[in-house]
Amino acid sequence: MTAALLAAMALSAPGAAAPPVPVQVDADEVRYEYRERRVVFVGKPLVRLTRADAVLTCRKLVAENDEQGRLRRAVCTGDVRLARGGRVVTCQSATFDEKAGTVVCTGNPELRDGESVLRGEQLTYDLDGDRVTLSGAKGTVVPRPGEDAVPAPRKAASP
Repeated sequence: MTAALLAAMALSAPGAAAPPVPVQVDADEVRYEYRERRVVFVGKPLVRLTRADAVLTCRKLVAENDEQGRLRRAVCTGDVRLARGGRVVTCQSATFDEKAGTVVCTGNPELRDGESVLRGEQLTYDLDGDRVTLSGAKGTVVPRPGEDAVPAPRKAASP
């Protein structure tokens, strides 16, 4: 049986015109811890958090709610995968921050965008700005067919 939680998120700042971005969490098992304002979602096989066109999946998601019961922050562990368009991020743990509109991935994060593959120590995906920041980059970019893996050195200009 699938349990679903639909919450209107992202309270707009005073004067901001952007409407809240809805977030939906689907899981096979849900445990509410009311005093702690925490909800634990477990998937069989996976939990699915959807925010617009971004989909975060994992085996277990622990969400913290605000005073109104809206999702504020969520930590995703076990087979973590974030997909948006043709981009896919995998890692050991991801933290979704609703107010910041970000997903921070740690534990061998890897970004695949087409044939390009990037690895690092921490990957931050800004969902609102559709930007990725990779800290401690240690990955490689796979060249496209017909491109050199390492650009040819430029010749010095003749005097």
